[in-house]
Order: sequence, then structure tokens, then C-alpha cells
Amino acid sequence: MKNITILAAGGDARQVYVCSELSPRYRVYAYMTKTAPAGAETVSELSKLQGRVDVLILPLLTAVRHTEEGSFIPAGTEKLILDTLMPTLKPGALVLGGAADKETRELFTSRGFEFEDYFKRRELILRNCIPTAEGALKIAIEERSETVFGSRVLITGFGNVAKAAARLLSAAGAEVCCAVRRSDAAAEAECSGYSSIMLSELCEHIGSFDIIVNTVPARVIGREELECAGSGCLVIDLASLPGGVDFSAAKELGIRTVHALALPGKVAPAAAGRYIAETAEIILSERGVGNVT
Repeated sequence: MKNITILAAGGDARQVYVCSELSPRYRVYAYMTKTAPAGAETVSELSKLQGRVDVLILPLLTAVRHTEEGSFIPAGTEKLILDTLMPTLKPGALVLGGAADKETRELFTSRGFEFEDYFKRRELILRNCIPTAEGALKIAIEERSETVFGSRVLITGFGNVAKAAARLLSAAGAEVCCAVRRSDAAAEAECSGYSSIMLSELCEHIGSFDIIVNTVPARVIGREELECAGSGCLVIDLASLPGGVDFSAAKELGIRTVHALALPGKVAPAAAGRYIAETAEIILSERGVGNVT
């Protein structure tokens, strides 16, 4: 499929591995990536591209800024201005980006390009749970003077990330309890070998845990819950911004907290980049991009 050209622009170490993973099968250009990817053609200027490209792969787009001068992604001391990428794309080209807001999507679709958010794909969501859980375990080891083995761990929620974290922490010897909203989630947690409590009962039980891992993207651990927590506990928030923990209250109360954002890119960028590349190829196959001429 070397007749298909891909431009990967911006991003952290994950984007470098995306390029390396795709380059054996596609002609891949890398622009403003963290380092020069193996196998891809790194270009310092977009004018050096040999013709327009079929696919643009953007990184995680949570950092996009929309200003009067245009939309851009911070790239170290520089800015990747999205408008400058438009002329490099073939008519109707496919744009892939992660966690894009409405304004970013419409920036491309309004000009006739197709846009798909790879971070909404279930195959990527599930795979990303692995490095996220490993990152949580790493933090639990590094931030405490005790072993994870034998520790009492409370995980709020029982979605994909919570399940991956529960499996890993349990395998490390922790006693895991899941705080959930629904009785069916409680039953599922218990059938998986964990104890459970209801989130509404958090204040009654939170003080007995050494490590608290939040996976709920809404405020579930507020001042009241933190006041009931043990002073020596560690709170790890895996939820996206703004998180599910009152960090200001935790600081005032002297409770250690870590808001662990973007763990896949920090803990295992090679695997995380490979997951994105594999998801991109599935999307290309589904859309028949291989037929683009």
C-alpha cells in the first residue's frame, strides 16, 4: 500500500511510534514530531512533501487552542497551526485525531475532509487500559514506602479502566474493593473476586483504604470524602480533566494525590503508538482508503 501517503503531525512519543509502525506498509511523512521516526520521511517544511497526502494523523487533541489567529496544537516552543495542514491534503482526505472537540472536527469537515476520532474506538479504549493500569501500579509503588502487596485498595467505578486496574493491583497482592453506583456493577465486581461498596456509602468506608484509585470522570471524592480518608492514604486519579477528586481540599488536608493524565504515552509510548497505528489501519480498511488515487 505504498501508494497511500500518510502525514503524521505533532504529538508526543506515541506519534513517533505511530509513524514507525505504519511506515513498512504506507509512505509516511513525519512533521513536527518529538523525534525523527524510524522508517518515515521526516520533513522540516510542509512544502517538501511530494504531492498531497491521503491521510492526516493528528495526536491527542485535548491541548488544541482556538484563537482569533487560528487553531493550533502546542509543540514545545512552537505551534502546529492546523490551517497550515489543509493544503497538504487531497480533496476528501481522511483526518484522524484523538479526543477532538467539536470546533476541531468542524475545522476539517467544513472544508470537505472526513474526520474520525480514533480515541472513540472501542478497540483502542480497551488496549489503552493496559498501560493506564500499569501506570497506576507504578505510581502506587513509587509514591509509598509500603508494598502494594497486602495494601487495601479502593477503586471508584467499574468501567474498562477500573477493571484493568483491579486485575493488575489484585495480581500484585492488593485487597481490592470497588465503589460503584449500581447493584449490577457491584455484582460484577464481586463475581470478579473483589469486594464492593456503593459510592453513596463512600464516607463510611474510605478511611480503611491505603490507596484510592479514581476512574470516574466526575467529582466523586470531594472534601467530605477526603475528610473521612486516612491521613496516610494515597489518591491516584486516572480520570480525564478536571478529574474526580477535589485536589484543593486534598492539599489542605495533607492527603497525597496524583492526577495521572495520559499514562499510556508516559508509561509505554511504543505500545500506545502501536495501538493507535493498529486502530488507524482498521479505520482505513473500513473506509476503503486503499482505493484512493
